[in-house]
Amino acid sequence: MDRLRWYWWVLLVLLLSLASYALAVRIVNSIDYRNNDFFTFWLAGHMVLHGGDPYSPLQWVAGHHAFGVTWIPNQAYVYPLPLSLLFVPLGLLSLHQAFIVWVALSIIMILVALALLLKLQAGSGRFVIPLFAGTIFFRPTTLTLFTGQVSSWLLLLVTIIAILWEKGKWEWGSLLLPILMLKPNLGAPMVVLLGLWLLFQKRYRAILAMVVMGMILLTVGFLQNPHWISAYWGIGNTKLAETFGGSPTVWGLGALISHNQITATLIFGSLTGLLVLFGFLRVLLSAHPTMRPVDVVALAVCVTLLVTPYTWTYDQLLLILPLTSAILAMDRIGVRFLVTASVFLAIDVLAVILLIFDTLMQVEIWNVLVPLAVFGLCLVYLTRRIPSGNLEAVSKS
Repeated sequence: MDRLRWYWWVLLVLLLSLASYALAVRIVNSIDYRNNDFFTFWLAGHMVLHGGDPYSPLQWVAGHHAFGVTWIPNQAYVYPLPLSLLFVPLGLLSLHQAFIVWVALSIIMILVALALLLKLQAGSGRFVIPLFAGTIFFRPTTLTLFTGQVSSWLLLLVTIIAILWEKGKWEWGSLLLPILMLKPNLGAPMVVLLGLWLLFQKRYRAILAMVVMGMILLTVGFLQNPHWISAYWGIGNTKLAETFGGSPTVWGLGALISHNQITATLIFGSLTGLLVLFGFLRVLLSAHPTMRPVDVVALAVCVTLLVTPYTWTYDQLLLILPLTSAILAMDRIGVRFLVTASVFLAIDVLAVILLIFDTLMQVEIWNVLVPLAVFGLCLVYLTRRIPSGNLEAVSKS
């Protein structure tokens, strides 16, 4: 019987891989795959593979020209150097084939993250179709796949961290946490927020594991380029200055309300960001025993997407984790299935409505209301005590 089940799993994985690859081919062939965000990641891996320097503006621009790319949004690589190693294997492939492989992997990573989250709660199988449908129609999903961004990889990484903490493997989960810093606009706030929580929980060995991995990443970068931090710092500051106030965050909302007046933007962003952070910290300090690690991670994701100075709509793919957590929490406390199952689709509708406003105003800022709505949902349901009669619904893995 176990062997038969193993065969079924192998068949399922094979079919999933083939379906993901076929869908990836259709996506990549339908877009201008050269003038696309994915080229940034692929070119960095390709340059490192061939001994190039992604932080050299001369080499970076020449790399675009060499592959017939006319869209050059940045004059150098805008991510921490160790991230380029993730794409070295794809640098062995042509740009077209590498894009297809990455999109296929992105689809699989999203589905695996969903499956892992559903396994946290017994009886969650009935939410497979609602969550799958919600994910398909979620605008950040489409943007992630069509732009070749790394949001799906980050979603899977955050999910694995939460799962490991749920299973009591604090050091292993914390060892993975600094890897989020490879996309620092999202990783840095999450590392700080979750690091504070570990400190409140007196998980000192877990914090030590974070420090160890952080040092490893720094060392890897230094082995690639001894001056990579100073180079990245200058490039990152330039990018932030160019895009500040245009992202779907509290800072962008402040810029929209104040008509891009820098002082008013800073005041609104600071006060609103502090209010969001205060809400998060209050939850941490008053967390009751039923507050699960995955719930804290879910709140940290929402806070990060609201307060970080630089982010875009595809980064909101990470909201799949807090949305799933909130939906399962609603189920645990006895909310009707039809209501719970429609939550994700309601968020999808909200995203489409906001897209209409963004299109009319030629901005991307109104999408900040999506993580704000999910944050409110999480505050309402993830911080509630589970009725004693429903405790058996929680997986005891």
